[in-house]
Amino acid sequence: MKKIVLNFFLLYALSTPLLAQNPLLDSLIQNIEGWGKKPPSVERDTNLILSLSLLTERSINLGDARKVFFLDSLSRFTQKANWLKGLGLYQRALGKKNDVQGNYTDAFNHYEQAIQLLKKAGGDPYELGYAYVLAGFVLNNNKLTNKCLEYLNEALPYAKATKNKNNLCWIYDFLGDYNYYDSFGVRNYKKALFYYQEVEKNIPFTTSPTLKADNPHCLANVHMKLGNESLANQYRDKALTIAKHYNNRVVIFATYADLADIYQQRKDYPKAIEYRLASLDYARQSGWKEMESRAENYIYTTYKLAGDYQNALKYFEAHKAHEDSLGRFSVQKAYDELQAKYKTEQQQLRITELENEHLTRTRNILITSLLLGVGLVLYIIWSNQKLRSKNDELQRKNKEIEEALFRGQTIERKRVASELHDNLNTKIAALRWRLEALDTSRYPQADQKIHESLVQMLEDVYADIRLISHNLLPPELETQGLVVALHTLTEKLNLNTKTHFRLVSADINERFDPKIAYQLYSIALELVNNVLKHAHAQNVWMSVSKNERHIILTVSDDGVGFQTEHQTDGVGLRNISARVEALEGHWEVETKPHVGTKVTIEIPV
Repeated sequence: MKKIVLNFFLLYALSTPLLAQNPLLDSLIQNIEGWGKKPPSVERDTNLILSLSLLTERSINLGDARKVFFLDSLSRFTQKANWLKGLGLYQRALGKKNDVQGNYTDAFNHYEQAIQLLKKAGGDPYELGYAYVLAGFVLNNNKLTNKCLEYLNEALPYAKATKNKNNLCWIYDFLGDYNYYDSFGVRNYKKALFYYQEVEKNIPFTTSPTLKADNPHCLANVHMKLGNESLANQYRDKALTIAKHYNNRVVIFATYADLADIYQQRKDYPKAIEYRLASLDYARQSGWKEMESRAENYIYTTYKLAGDYQNALKYFEAHKAHEDSLGRFSVQKAYDELQAKYKTEQQQLRITELENEHLTRTRNILITSLLLGVGLVLYIIWSNQKLRSKNDELQRKNKEIEEALFRGQTIERKRVASELHDNLNTKIAALRWRLEALDTSRYPQADQKIHESLVQMLEDVYADIRLISHNLLPPELETQGLVVALHTLTEKLNLNTKTHFRLVSADINERFDPKIAYQLYSIALELVNNVLKHAHAQNVWMSVSKNERHIILTVSDDGVGFQTEHQTDGVGLRNISARVEALEGHWEVETKPHVGTKVTIEIPV
C-alpha cells in the first residue's frame, strides 16, 4: 500500500464549525482530524480511509449536504493508497449513493464489485458482510425477495463472526419485516416479534444510529398488531425521540406513516392525511427515492379512501413517475447477466480443464510410443473412447447452454408481457378514468358522442393490450403445455371475434419440448392473425396430432382463399418459415379461391 499525502484543505473543511450538522458526523470528522495530525504511515492512512468511508456512507444515509465532497475525498484517497480493501469500500459507497437516488442497477453493480474486492482483500468479515446486506436489500426493493434472502444467508456467517452486531441486526430486522409486512405474503406477527426482539437484544453491541431508531419503530408496529397499544405507543415515542436526535429522516417518515395508518383505520381521514403529508415531507428530505415513492403511494390510497379523487390522482401519477424512474426490471436483468456470466466462466473453466487433460494425455501417448509400440495401439483405442465420451459431455454442455438461452428468452418475454399489462395498461386505465370523470351533460350531442367513442376506443385498446400481453407468453403454455394453451386461445378468440374457432387435439396428454411448444404456439398465432386479417372466414379449425416421427399442426378455414402464384412473401409468412426451419420441419399450403385455405406444419419428434 502506498503512503498518501493528506490534503489538509480537506481536514480544514471537515473540521470547520460552519459545516457541523450532526453529532454522529461531527465525531467522525474529529476522528479524521486527529489521524491527519499524525506522521504518514500505513496505520494512519488505513484508519483515515476507514473513517472517511464510514463518514461518507453515513452522510449519504442522512442526506447531508456534504456527502458529494466526502465521496470525492474518499475516491482520491483510495486511488492514491491503492489499498484493495479501500477500493472495495469506495465501490460500496458508490453503491450507497446510487441506492439512495433510486439508480438500482448501478447500485447493485457497485455492491457486487465491492463484494469481489473485499473478498480478495480478506481479513474483515464486517465490511464484506455489510456489502452482502446492501446488495440483498437492493434485490428486495426490486421484487427479488428470494435472491435477497440468498445474499443475507451469505452474509450471516460474516455477521456472526464480528463483535459489531450491525449486520446481524440488519439481517434479523429484515426477517422480522418478512414476517410482518403483508407484501411478503407471510404475516406471522409472533415470529416477526421474535426477530425484532433479537435485534433489541443486540442493540448495545451496534454502532448504527439507524438501527437504534428503527428497532423501536418496528416493535411499535408489531405490538400494535398484537393488540398491545400502550406498549406500541411507548416504542413509537422512543423511535421518534432517537430519530429526531440523529436527524434520521427515514425513520421519522416511517413512524409518521404508521401513525397515518392508525388514523386511516379509524376513518379519521383529515388526521391521517396530516400525518401522510408530514411523512412525505421527511421522505423527500431523506433523498431516498424509494421512500418518496412509497410515501406518494400511501397518500394516494388515503386520499382515495377519503373521496378526494383529484388529490388521489395527483399523488398516484407522482408515484407512477417515481416507479418508472427506478428501473426495477433492469436490476433483475443485471442479476441475470451476472449469473449468466458466472455460469459461462465456470463452463469455460471446465473446457480449459478438459483441454489440459487432453494435452497431458497426448504427451503421455508420445512418451509411451517411444517405449512400447504395441502399447501405443491399445492406448490410441482407449484414448478415442475417452474423446468420444468428452465429445458427448461437450454436446450435453451445448444443450444446457441452449436451454439456458431459451430460459433467458422466456424471462424476457415475461418481462415484456408484464410491462404491457402492468405499466401501459395502468396508464390507459388512468386516462379512461379521467375521461369518464368528465361531466359531459352540458356538451353538445356531437361532442358527447365523440366522448363516448373515445372512452370505448380506450376500452378496446385496454382489451387488445391485455390479450397481447397474455398471448406473448401465456401461463398455460409453461404450466400445462401446448394443447391447453391452444384451447385457452380458441376460447378467447370465440369471445372477441365473429369467426368461430374449433380445436381438435386427438386426446394428446403428453407435454412437448418447451422450445417446440413455444414455436408451434407462435406459428398458430401468426396463422390465426392472417385468417382474421385476410380470409373473411366464418369457421377456422386447428388440430394438433402426433405420430411416431412427427408432431403435426394444421390450421384451415372456409374463407376466400387465394391464388398460390399470387402469394406474397409477407413478414408473417417469413416468420412462419423461419420458425419451421429452426425446428428442422417443413410446411405446405393448400388453398382455393372462395373455398378456403389449409396450412400443415410437420415437426420431427
